[in-house]
Amino acid sequence: MKKWFNRIVFGIFIAFVLLYGFLMVRSSIPATVNDKELQFPRASIPAGSNAFDVLQTAASHAWWPKEKSDQLDDLLSNTNWNGVLAGTFLTSNRETLADWDAAAKLPDFQVPESNFNDLVPFLAEWKQLAQVAEVRENALFHNGQDKEAFDKILDHVQLGQQMQNAHGSLIDYLVGTAVRSMGLSQMQHWVGKTQLTPNHLKDYIRQLGLNPDEESVAFANTIKAEYQWQVGSLEAFRQRKMTNSDLGGHSIRPTRWLPLFNFSQTKALFAKGALMLMQAAPLHYSEMKIADMNSRPSLTSMALSGNWVGQINYYMMMPAEASLLATKSKGDTQLQATRTILALRAYQLTHGNLPSDLNALVPEFLDAVPVDDFDGQPLRYSPDRKIVYSVGQNLKDDGGNDSRPGPSNRPLDFVYKFDF
Repeated sequence: MKKWFNRIVFGIFIAFVLLYGFLMVRSSIPATVNDKELQFPRASIPAGSNAFDVLQTAASHAWWPKEKSDQLDDLLSNTNWNGVLAGTFLTSNRETLADWDAAAKLPDFQVPESNFNDLVPFLAEWKQLAQVAEVRENALFHNGQDKEAFDKILDHVQLGQQMQNAHGSLIDYLVGTAVRSMGLSQMQHWVGKTQLTPNHLKDYIRQLGLNPDEESVAFANTIKAEYQWQVGSLEAFRQRKMTNSDLGGHSIRPTRWLPLFNFSQTKALFAKGALMLMQAAPLHYSEMKIADMNSRPSLTSMALSGNWVGQINYYMMMPAEASLLATKSKGDTQLQATRTILALRAYQLTHGNLPSDLNALVPEFLDAVPVDDFDGQPLRYSPDRKIVYSVGQNLKDDGGNDSRPGPSNRPLDFVYKFDF
């Protein structure tokens, strides 16, 4: 019995040695990294020409006192309007708003080059500056200055678009998207109350025209910047320079004797994922093959790869990056929906009623019926319910139902309402 026991123990030991050797070999095999298309040279911007620097100055003297936050939130949401407080707010933020306007007129917008350890406090500042601008937009409407208000909202939208393409990573793009969305929501809210003429509205429709090439370039630049940040993180991990504040600032170190991390294989994975995202960007969401991007090998396969840490890292991050495609489609669709709502208002002012379908807006107010970027079909419209809507990520027309069933808390349709 003892002899058989020793043989079993010896067999397990030999199997362990062979498995360890197999994993060590796999962990040391270099991979070919195809990332030429992911190189991201930064622009050389002359002093005084970078809108980012101007917004930094704007944020340094923004006035938003915490003790008045509830009242200021009312100004922001346009509820319980207080004209006296609005006047004080605009006076206190005169310099801030002047800098915001100056930034909107500059052609270049580039965030500083950063690494994985850098903090980015300016992202919260961008949102607050956009809120300051939003209060001014509301005040202009209350003062009957509709044309100036719409001009400021247009600057707001376009500045958000510049933030999206500020040569920053994923988080910069998302904040820029949020800033643009705030401006578009302002247009949707105020267009039913404005005294602007149909010709004025047609001019804003033209200026809000979606340029798919520019949108794809902004998205591609974001993916390139995100990839460079990821490579920097991997390099720091390999060189044992990555620290973790939760561990008291201690370095996170891959051990040489455990076959768990292969730098070149992990880098190749991230390059492949980035290229997939860039190739998907010009497509409608229904054509993007999101499921393929989110697929992952089994845990056993990852464990036997010799690159367990690298693969876990990649397959944890890929779904978040793939979700950026839905954010892009939602942003493009909101822009198209806003143009549609402006066109509906111009049609109503011209003809005295709403059209029965969106085809009636062409060619008088729109060159073509705006497209839902999720399924590539024309946006849906209900004159009775006064909504324009997109089918959303489930790619099904749920009749303009924007409820959020299921654990994902994702709306069935993206619905844009108007009140005229």
